[in-house]
Amino acid sequence: MPDLQEWMRWQPTRSRRGPLASLMVTPARATVGIGALISIVAGVMPWAQGTVPGRAGFEPVFFSGLGGAGDGVVLILLALGTAFVTLHHTPASSRVRLLHALPYVLIALAAITCLNGYRAALAEIAAWERRGGTGQVAAGLYLAGLGVLTMAAGAIALLPALIHWETVHDDPADLMTVSRRGLAEVILGTIGVLPGGALGIQAAIWLTPVPVIGLIALGAVFGGLLGAYAGSWLAGRMADELARRRTSPGA
Repeated sequence: MPDLQEWMRWQPTRSRRGPLASLMVTPARATVGIGALISIVAGVMPWAQGTVPGRAGFEPVFFSGLGGAGDGVVLILLALGTAFVTLHHTPASSRVRLLHALPYVLIALAAITCLNGYRAALAEIAAWERRGGTGQVAAGLYLAGLGVLTMAAGAIALLPALIHWETVHDDPADLMTVSRRGLAEVILGTIGVLPGGALGIQAAIWLTPVPVIGLIALGAVFGGLLGAYAGSWLAGRMADELARRRTSPGA
């Protein structure tokens, strides 16, 4: 495994200091990061707004990216993934070509998500109009499109390096081994997704008096990720403790 980690450059660089030490910031990568930030903000903003008849006359209504099918949640997750793979020093400097191609897949999925969000916003506006109200696409959806376009612009600037990729003779799969510790981390991490996701859902329900589907999905995703990390961390600690007892005198 140390050889594989060195080949992939997945070890932290201890000599780097400062708040941006873990980031690889170039104009193109910074553009992707800015686009991701715009998309994240847009994901929680209203994507459509209007008015509908109510008890006290016409009342304002809005359709959020967190509502409906939760397209705003999907957009936030895709933007976070794109920013991490593009900006973080570890994947950005890796010799694994797939990691450098991954942002293009995520950006394409983000664009599809924006289109789905646009269709959902139009459907919501049509429902308001059938009730005698009015509606229009809100700034959040336009901002989401701007964020995706900004990410795409930065990724296009990085495309020549991916096209002219310099291959090497060795294959990382030849260096990969499966250890009992790694298997335990995967198993406990997978098990931790369930309680973590359940706690995340409960936290999302507690935040709002009326359940919001997108917010619940966001809580489930982040809760599941935290649960997976906790399970993997626990497995690692248990493996370290067992190894310490085996190597300690008198064990």
